[in-house]
Amino acid sequence: MRPLLLAVLSFPVVGAVCHPANAGTPAPAGQGRRHATVHEVLTDARLVGSTLDVTGHCLGYSTPTIAKGSPPLTRSDWQLEDAAEAAWVSGPLPQGCTATEPSPGPVTITARVARDTLQGLGGGAPIPRQYLVR
Repeated sequence: MRPLLLAVLSFPVVGAVCHPANAGTPAPAGQGRRHATVHEVLTDARLVGSTLDVTGHCLGYSTPTIAKGSPPLTRSDWQLEDAAEAAWVSGPLPQGCTATEPSPGPVTITARVARDTLQGLGGGAPIPRQYLVR
């Protein structure tokens, strides 16, 4: 009985090793990922947990705050702005943007959409907030 059980349990492992699921050539960087707008990142709950390419202007972290609430993860979180809306981004600044100087033009970053909850003001209901993590 034991040899039969061992054979049955090892069959899926042997099959997976001999026939990898992704035997093709990997897609070039940036291909196959969805592109989303800052507005979609902020408003579409279905994107939470997804890794996306997002384009906007890097505002750094010493400019006036447009994004909702305080930085979600660290004091160095920065804002990605597009069409007068901004999402917080936790992670390295993109090339051409510094803590004190916004990017001269739009930048595209790859980041994962995360979600937390902000305290409601004046005893109001808590508010869900989506942001990006690089």
